[in-house]
Amino acid sequence: VQFTWRSTFFTVLVGGFCLWYYDHLKNRKESESRAITTSERLGTPRLGGPFELVDRKGKPKTDQDYRGEYLLIYFGFTFCPDICPQEMEKQTRVIELLDAEFGPVAILVATPVFISIDPKRDTPELVDEYCTEFHPRIAGLTGTQEQVKKVSRAYRVYYNEGIKTDDTDYLIDHSIIHYFVGKNGKFIDFFGKNMTAKEMAEKMRARIVQDAEKAKNRKQRRGVESADEDDD
Repeated sequence: VQFTWRSTFFTVLVGGFCLWYYDHLKNRKESESRAITTSERLGTPRLGGPFELVDRKGKPKTDQDYRGEYLLIYFGFTFCPDICPQEMEKQTRVIELLDAEFGPVAILVATPVFISIDPKRDTPELVDEYCTEFHPRIAGLTGTQEQVKKVSRAYRVYYNEGIKTDDTDYLIDHSIIHYFVGKNGKFIDFFGKNMTAKEMAEKMRARIVQDAEKAKNRKQRRGVESADEDDD
């Protein structure tokens, strides 16, 4: 093999390019991996899940009964002196804003839900009486201690009984959060105490509109596919 400076230069040039390209691919892969990890860390928390409770009339209810509806869930208790009523009024206002935005269709897509974390005192009758003070469409739910504990854990709701004077006189310390759940029963977002009803409604509205647009596009694609099959 004849050695020349030209061939040496060409070999070095090709080798350098290969090393650079390998390093480039390695850095890009690491960057994509970091992006995926960041996305997973910043993604939707794994909250929610199946539940079995009873409604305001004592009728058994599960998460399946609310499929096809968006839910705005709040965990509280009927003996709560101030925070729960304030948050329930906020919940009512959110649904009113959505009703005004979407009209009668909102009856099918946005349901306010109250779940008691005080099953020892909150009977279906008490929950029913309590819920009449708020939105007329509100679904009030309670259950056994085990049922309430299960759904609370699913949504990572904190609650703890305070000092008791007797078995019927006590307060409960609990987290103050509203949970936004999709038509498929999956958790979408949560809203803390500092978020206003208007801000909550705007976030929910954006998601509802987005989902409606996606459903419309899917329907149109299916229509095109069916038309193509007919042509064949």
